[in-house]
Amino acid sequence: MQKLDAAKREAIVNAAKQRLRKYGIQKTTMQEIAKDAGIAVGTLYLYFKNKDDILVASAEAFTEQHKLEIEEILNSAKSPPEKLKFYIVNRFRASKETRNSGSHAAELARAVFRLNPQLLLEQSNWTRDILSKILQDGMDKKIFSIDNLERDVEVFLHAIAYFFPIATTERYFEPEEDKLSMLIDWFTEKWSKD
Repeated sequence: MQKLDAAKREAIVNAAKQRLRKYGIQKTTMQEIAKDAGIAVGTLYLYFKNKDDILVASAEAFTEQHKLEIEEILNSAKSPPEKLKFYIVNRFRASKETRNSGSHAAELARAVFRLNPQLLLEQSNWTRDILSKILQDGMDKKIFSIDNLERDVEVFLHAIAYFFPIATTERYFEPEEDKLSMLIDWFTEKWSKD
């Protein structure tokens, strides 16, 4: 079996993401993706059997990037309140970039969730776990005073949900980062020990 080049695979995924964001799924062909990636169509099919495979690979690449960012935040020297704000604001920016990445963002998001229906639940669980770790770290360092960690994480997630509309829907509003920062600061103040 032929060993596939990781850099070439990444180039294909990046070319596909750009074309799909601009033209959508129906108006994008495997031939166009191959051309944009600078490879032969036959080579493309060595890596991906169809556009669905490429969409799944794109979602997986986004997830892997998310995990790397999480590890970097958790391992940083930032204080728990700084980690919390940094993590949530970065997630907000990534979500906004996805929603605003082209006129076909909703179509692409629906396709990804159709192909991987567990993705939204997985991302929600990762966020819940990260928040729990950050808040627990704050409690261990005597920065936060939280009586019921699970409840507070759930309340926090519900409070910030407004700022993370799913790209699968039409946009009726654009959440503001400064309002999200204000909400995070409010929770941090409530959790902080006096």
